[in-house]
Amino acid sequence: MNTNQQSAFIQLPSAPMEAIYNTIQQVVKSNIPFFITGETGVGKEGIARYIHETSPRTDKPFIAINCGRFSAELLQSELFGHEAGAFTSAIRQRRGAFEAADGGILFLDEVPEMSLDAQKMLLRVLDTATFTRLGGNEVLTVDVHIIAATNRDIVKAVTNREFREDLYYRLKGMMLHLPPLRERAEDIGPLVEAFINEFSAEYGKNVTGITAEALKQLEQAAWPGNIRQLRSTIQTAVALATTDELELKDFPDIYPEFIQTLISIWQTLPSETQLAIWETLPLELQHAIMHEVSTRAPEPWRSLPTSYTSKTREGDEHLDIKNMNQNQILRAVAQKRIEQYASLREAAESLDIDIRTLQKYAQWKESNR
Repeated sequence: MNTNQQSAFIQLPSAPMEAIYNTIQQVVKSNIPFFITGETGVGKEGIARYIHETSPRTDKPFIAINCGRFSAELLQSELFGHEAGAFTSAIRQRRGAFEAADGGILFLDEVPEMSLDAQKMLLRVLDTATFTRLGGNEVLTVDVHIIAATNRDIVKAVTNREFREDLYYRLKGMMLHLPPLRERAEDIGPLVEAFINEFSAEYGKNVTGITAEALKQLEQAAWPGNIRQLRSTIQTAVALATTDELELKDFPDIYPEFIQTLISIWQTLPSETQLAIWETLPLELQHAIMHEVSTRAPEPWRSLPTSYTSKTREGDEHLDIKNMNQNQILRAVAQKRIEQYASLREAAESLDIDIRTLQKYAQWKESNR
């Protein structure tokens, strides 16, 4: 199922989304076109489907076309259809999206990616409500409400003559900008719940929720891929889950996202704030950070271990890391885990690293620097 298709029916609680819903409700009964902007994966098709569901056209078709997925010729065929013989592979007559969406809504995602010829044909449909199939002569009439969308700067595309100015003003209508998911953490919980329900049913698993600790990490992650990335992450977590709640262990890809976020602000914080943040991190995340610092971005973390204490495992004695540098911490943790577990494999798995890396950390010496 399409990511945004799934999120279309979720009432997201953040203030920006509430404002968008309110705006839609004010104008949805008119025939004003909508133009939705926002980063890739942010939920533009979901909002388009919400518009469809709340509009007078809800019982008519909703057709979505991603204009960036087709060549110039194929896009025109997708939109307007073609007659047999219109081009080499046109074996038979084909109805296009405009015919399929007649009476309903046509969602054109990544609309600036349309060729100039397709833009010209689209403008004609908007102006006259008529078009012809490629290679045909019959003039067809349609009643379609257009919703356009892009992840690009549409004004810049117009300025650079990549998108027709007259078409832009024809499509502009009501502009809606969807903020990235990282700016609306309140929406993550409802989305996670919906995706858990979706994939639990799909995989026949009894996952019914997520721990508060795991949800907190999801809410603090950067999500450069927005809702699409979150959905994929939950899909993987449900597949990995061995309990009825998703736990931190079910999210192997979350740590790098959170670490990058933390690193980006770390050097701007006073030492007492750094300590406070470190002490609130889950144990598994502390271990993940220890694993990452030597390969991803060590510099911001060089001052981290100077006065901090890290637990080796829940219920175990504390490992004093005061005055240790990052490599000394990694060595101490690795050696402690080797002592605690029956095999190197189990010790390595407990830190989410391979055996070779575990041995490298355990055998580190000052001369290796």
